Amino acid sequence: MENLEKPDSAEKKEKPEVLYHSSSRKGIEEFRPNKGNFRDEDEGVVIFSTPNKALASAFLIEGHNDSWTKIGFYGGIPAVIIDSDREEFIKKDKGGVMYELPSDTFDYDPEKGMGEKEWTSREPVKPLSETEHPSALDAMIENGVQVYFVDKKTFDEIAAADDHGRQLLASLRSENMRRGMNARPITC
Repeated sequence: MENLEKPDSAEKKEKPEVLYHSSSRKGIEEFRPNKGNFRDEDEGVVIFSTPNKALASAFLIEGHNDSWTKIGFYGGIPAVIIDSDREEFIKKDKGGVMYELPSDTFDYDPEKGMGEKEWTSREPVKPLSETEHPSALDAMIENGVQVYFVDKKTFDEIAAADDHGRQLLASLRSENMRRGMNARPITC
């Protein structure tokens, strides 16, 4: 995850009761930290979660990574930029599951990742519940994530921009605008 905004302050926020974690797999009975889940070597392996349901829905995209997706916030607005043909993405979109996790063993570091939007645990965690979403795209839009399908050139320009692509995104039409659903324009 990319922290496009500075956290409000380094002061710790109150721990929410429930955090969210998304996966392409349903029926997971316990999440365990594994070698593929870490931000830096000093921190070690962790389980990621967020108190923000919109942000969690962005991670329903199967195989998401920084080479073809950018996930972040612009002025408090969650956004996902996808380097993919819209129709091709929709054909391959198999959705996934959003899990509710107890927050007991989770904490966040205001200086790492997305700060208070990104919580981690080093302990195994059993989900409280799961909600299946047949489409990651529909789930993101329903949760207010602004989704932008762009070509490789535009994706690279956004990634290289000093303003994290804010000005460029302000000139683009989101999938939300296209559908007339939960559209919130990103402004300069």
